[in-house]
Amino acid sequence: MRHILTIILLVLAQAGVLAQTEKKATAAEAEMMIAAVNRTAEGIHTLQGRFTQVKTMSFLNDKMTSTGMLYLTDKGQLRWEFTSPYSYIFIINDNQVTIRSGKKTQNIDMKSSRLFEGIARIMVNSMTGRCLQKNGDFDVEMYTRGTEWIAWLTPKKAQMKKMFKLVKLHFSSTQNMVTSVEMTEPSGDNTVIELKDITLNQPVDEAVFTLH
Repeated sequence: MRHILTIILLVLAQAGVLAQTEKKATAAEAEMMIAAVNRTAEGIHTLQGRFTQVKTMSFLNDKMTSTGMLYLTDKGQLRWEFTSPYSYIFIINDNQVTIRSGKKTQNIDMKSSRLFEGIARIMVNSMTGRCLQKNGDFDVEMYTRGTEWIAWLTPKKAQMKKMFKLVKLHFSSTQNMVTSVEMTEPSGDNTVIELKDITLNQPVDEAVFTLH
């Protein structure tokens, strides 16, 4: 009997988790949450770890899952490297974007493309939560779900609206850190990036942000 009761309690607990919905934060709660995230973000000088990306296409039943490594510094440097099921590297360093897909490498000057500059800024700032600071890129609304804080970012600019309908940043309310990023495109396609084994403020070799 005790085992049966234990199983029932576990099932009910799991159902409770699944039933949790996002609840919009009050103005005071949102202000507190954003301030806490900003304080944490200001203390992040380097970030490195793994990620899992799951992309769901609106016209397909299958989900595409890929994994890789990421490295980031507060100097605006970023290396986003897919290692499985394919090889793809995206690097931001010194106002330059370098992309390597297979054996093909492409270099882009961010200063020559306002759109690329905006995308790069969003990528870097989303990993730390700095995008919740006042800027012209997004309207920000805060929500809660269980122990999570969730920031709903709605693009303001026309170019960004063509790429993103909504970006959601999921934060741990105990660490004030981004745990996952969810991006919904106007087409309905959805991409979820989960961050794993994240290490903060450890030295990152400058060579990581160059390709040889």
